[in-house]
Amino acid sequence: MTTPSAETHVRLDTHPTDTSAVTATITGPQREPARAALITRGFEGLDDEILVMARIDHEESQ
Repeated sequence: MTTPSAETHVRLDTHPTDTSAVTATITGPQREPARAALITRGFEGLDDEILVMARIDHEESQ
């Protein structure tokens, strides 16, 4: 019998509709420390598992 993994994983990917943004998907039982670390580095939480960081290279016209 295999024991369940206690590891937490963070998968980074480009945002599906905005290539200047990065998404982070957190899986595993101990999400909160990883989530807190990503938030301190500029990511914003969308829910408990998904965060996003947008990169703005220039001012957008209004």
